Amino acid sequence: MGVVGYRAEVGGRTAVYVDVQERIMRQTLEAMWFEGILDSHVSGSEWRTSGLTASGQPVVYTCEAERKFSFGRVKVKKGSIQREGIFCTDLDQFLEEIVLNGLKGANVTAFIQELLETMAKDSQCRAILPLTIPHEDRHYDALESHMTDGHLYHPSYKSRLGFSMKDNLAYGPEFNTDVALVWVAVKKELAQTAVSAGHTSEQLVGEHLTAEDVRRFQEILEGDGGTGFDADVGDRYVFIPVHPWQWEHLLESVFARQLMDGEIVYLGRSSSSYRAQQSIRSLSNRMNPDAPYVKLALSITNTSSTRILAQHTTQNAPLISDWLEQLVCEDELLQQEQFAILKEIMGLSFRYEQLPATQYGRAYGTLGAIWRENVSVHLKPGETAWPLNALMLVQPDGVPFIQHAVERHGVDTWSEALVRTLTLPIVHLLYAHGIALESHAQNIILVLEDDLPKRIIIKDLHDGVRYVPEQLLHPERAPKLNPEPETHRKFNRYSFIYAGDVSEVRDYTYDAFFFICMTDIALALEKFGLLEEAFWQLCAGVIVDYQRQHPEYAERFVAFDLFAEDALIEEMTKRRLYGDGELYFRKASNPLKVSKDALESKGTPELKGIVE
Repeated sequence: MGVVGYRAEVGGRTAVYVDVQERIMRQTLEAMWFEGILDSHVSGSEWRTSGLTASGQPVVYTCEAERKFSFGRVKVKKGSIQREGIFCTDLDQFLEEIVLNGLKGANVTAFIQELLETMAKDSQCRAILPLTIPHEDRHYDALESHMTDGHLYHPSYKSRLGFSMKDNLAYGPEFNTDVALVWVAVKKELAQTAVSAGHTSEQLVGEHLTAEDVRRFQEILEGDGGTGFDADVGDRYVFIPVHPWQWEHLLESVFARQLMDGEIVYLGRSSSSYRAQQSIRSLSNRMNPDAPYVKLALSITNTSSTRILAQHTTQNAPLISDWLEQLVCEDELLQQEQFAILKEIMGLSFRYEQLPATQYGRAYGTLGAIWRENVSVHLKPGETAWPLNALMLVQPDGVPFIQHAVERHGVDTWSEALVRTLTLPIVHLLYAHGIALESHAQNIILVLEDDLPKRIIIKDLHDGVRYVPEQLLHPERAPKLNPEPETHRKFNRYSFIYAGDVSEVRDYTYDAFFFICMTDIALALEKFGLLEEAFWQLCAGVIVDYQRQHPEYAERFVAFDLFAEDALIEEMTKRRLYGDGELYFRKASNPLKVSKDALESKGTPELKGIVE
């Protein structure tokens, strides 16, 4: 196919790379204005900011924008950005004048590079997208590959630093190419394995290897030509899958010493082909579609972090999953709502602590995998599953993915079902159990029946849970987790499970679920006539009703106050510009508080939407 994405289609369709440049400019302005990085001068719907030309002369950029009801998020009207009164879609000029010349920060140049990589890779993707998602692809595993928009807030939503354009074509989920896993055998004393109750590592690995794969691998290790997992081999080695990019670009050199010493043995590629999910490093097995998904270490940087798999998170994954599953099974409300988690049932990792200091830094988090339950385990007849960010997806033909479902039931009925389905389990986990989940849309699976939202399944748990141990409903049942090494805390201060204060737990819910996930949904439903304020009244109504029905948690409602005047929101763009040396958060107006007040002024909270 070559490098695609840089010319208009026959018939005058706008060049995709121009559209992508303009989107990046919009999201950069939106994020930087919201986070207070850029100056803003507002006159009606016109917003303006200033930069500097290469010669040091001031230059003014203007656009049509609005500060939304949802946390004060800023939204710039598509196609409205002007430079000195002339419409502008030149990303390089914009970045030079607004970011490079206008901002100071240790990572300004690196941030610009992330945006330019996003432009290249998103343009490559958008040039090949079908006008509409084929009917045969409207199932969960395929839909994961069709979630092509990326982060709707973060400007570097598809940077994939480390991928060349060729790599992007080979491994980007949008291209739906077959990916083959590389496997290595690691001496048992150099590997660490954690397995969920009721499973064995042999069984879980076996779901991804054919008898022929096993025979070839054993032949390499022993030359015995066996067809099953030889006990001696199992006693001496752990089989770990590796993303092919990770092997080719990193592991051969990083673990050269172990490969030469025979402590790690390259086994080659397995027979099954895989489909990349939207996170890129999580893969589904095409040949065995009910097999657990495999999440792999991948040392590229995308959106906001490097996608390694830290050793302690791989080992904590089954512990956290087993604990949460037991909690869910024993909880009457969660059972009533049919809430579920996509368990992480095995974690594998190299033992980096045994490496010399000269190797440790390069190797940390680069060789490991997590087995995650397949969504099919949880689906019942008549149900279908969507990645939740499908709700925000607009297909290239301009039709929102959810249009048929919303129009079929009506925006009021559909939105009420959706908001209750999403909000009730999340606030119950927070209030009753003292647990917050990293519940942004990529981590939530929406289960529908007859095109109507019915229940949710949450995934990505190994480092996406936060709680104060003493504030749990049953502190004595919490798992004893593997601690993060000091080196991990230094380079990723945002990744932790144990919180020091309940406000950190509440803000985790604010940030991931309400600020990102629910705001994006509110803005998507605006297109169907549901007022933004009405959406948040639906959310507030669910919470108020919950509080009335569960007075036993009154003290928790105060401790985990979702109706505070201000919410604390992570400043993701500042983090990219200035690094992780400090924690960057800002206060934002809380739409839940305003909506609760509006409901109370009516006398009785109404759960009906207000449609234009």
